[in-house]
Amino acid sequence: MNQRHKLGYLLTALVVLPIFALGLIGLHALNADLKTYQLQESKEANLELIRVDSKITAFMNDYKSSFKKNIETVHEQGAWALRCTFQESCPQKLNNRFTLIVSFDRFGDQIYPPKETTSQLYSEMGKLRRIASSLSTAKENLSRLPLLDRKNGVWSNYLTPKGHNLLYCWLGKKNFTYCAVINRNSLIEELQTFLTSIESEQTSNHIRLLDIHYNILWQNKNNYSDKISAERQLSYPLYFWRLERLQNANATSNKYPLTLVALTLPIASLLIFLAFTLFKGQKKVLAEANERANFAASISHELRTPLTNLQLYADLIRNKIPSPENMSAQLSIEATKEIVKYTDIIASETTRLSEMVNNALTIAKGTHPTSRKKIKAIPDHIIEETVSKLSPLLKKQIEKITFNLQTPYEVEIDRSALEQILVNLLDNARKYAADTNIRISSKIEGEVFTLTVRDWGPSFSKNNIRSIFKPFSQRPKGEAKRDGFGLGLAVCEQLAKENDGFVKAEQANPGARFIVALKIKPINQINKNK
Repeated sequence: MNQRHKLGYLLTALVVLPIFALGLIGLHALNADLKTYQLQESKEANLELIRVDSKITAFMNDYKSSFKKNIETVHEQGAWALRCTFQESCPQKLNNRFTLIVSFDRFGDQIYPPKETTSQLYSEMGKLRRIASSLSTAKENLSRLPLLDRKNGVWSNYLTPKGHNLLYCWLGKKNFTYCAVINRNSLIEELQTFLTSIESEQTSNHIRLLDIHYNILWQNKNNYSDKISAERQLSYPLYFWRLERLQNANATSNKYPLTLVALTLPIASLLIFLAFTLFKGQKKVLAEANERANFAASISHELRTPLTNLQLYADLIRNKIPSPENMSAQLSIEATKEIVKYTDIIASETTRLSEMVNNALTIAKGTHPTSRKKIKAIPDHIIEETVSKLSPLLKKQIEKITFNLQTPYEVEIDRSALEQILVNLLDNARKYAADTNIRISSKIEGEVFTLTVRDWGPSFSKNNIRSIFKPFSQRPKGEAKRDGFGLGLAVCEQLAKENDGFVKAEQANPGARFIVALKIKPINQINKNK
């Protein structure tokens, strides 16, 4: 980093940091004010629900008083009037507030419905059997109360698939005990009418009443959001229902003083503008520096393998040739063939090295090839030749290499890309899966050639799978000898993309599986057995 870069960073820090600090102060003040508003709003919402709850409690007291007097009056008219209570044709019929009325004399004997069941009272007796347990509990609770409290009565409830139903028992005239099973639908209708009459003009907020199944029993508005400002269970006896207050859909949920808006927004805007302006100039410089570093590292990585092979095969040739002291010794036919083979490999690696240098010069000049060159070749032969060239190096660290090659026919393929990808994957396996096996597979489906390299080395985490294709990405120290720059897999991915393909990694448990897809053009499929 030169002095100009350092000065640029210093000026950026001197300008941006004070503005950033000022913006943080403004945002902190804004956040504190917003929290204060939210607390105040929550408090007001809870007070509003308490007010509605108290009105519902008053409604239930009036509701109870009216039907108590009504039931006792009808009861005094005699059994005929009681039997007509649930018949539509009886003029003495009570309103539809109840689904059942039960009465007991001072000795606890049931008066109504009479124990001798008639067809007229069959439905009432059936209802009585269904609520027998709840009725018994209510009577027992009533008997435990002082005389005055027994006259005031006791609420109970029982649950049906539709929801809770109320049951009310009290000590009435002549010390008779009366119990009324409230008609749930009738109670809801009367409560809806009552709440609508008192809440229609009381508040602009949305309030609703729900049962245990989240069914809406009543609401005062239809225009509302889904955000709950406050909620409250109703007081006894309707404690199984609850009230909710929701925010108004037309109202903003983030109200705060305009002074803070006037302070914070300009600061934030200025901060963004200055940061963008100052860092824009530095971004280009940093990008160029990173490109140069990436370029140098990439060239170093790509050139290392052919250079290593050149040195390796040169050493092998040197070992095959007799020493000056034994120049008279004759080379065997086998040794001569091996020297020719090694010489051919050196020539091939020299050609590949020259191609890499030419590509590097092209990149350095700022020009890029428009498309990858494809030639007619047999993919399996390319794989076998590449592995053969690397075999002296791989034998030192890889226990065994097996093949499952299924592309023994000629296609148009980017030979250079396939070779480089396979070299990088084998080099990766050599470093991270030493002393294990490697399996290489190939296949063609349509116009896609797939290469799979599977090793039995240490597994890596899912987080590593997502990051290993990034340039300079390497495994943690200690897992393998880190003799590269972390560019091998990044180069594989780039070459695959240039061939309209992809490369991906999978956990193999143990080890890893790398799958490479390259677009090819099939020419002629040759039967493997021919």
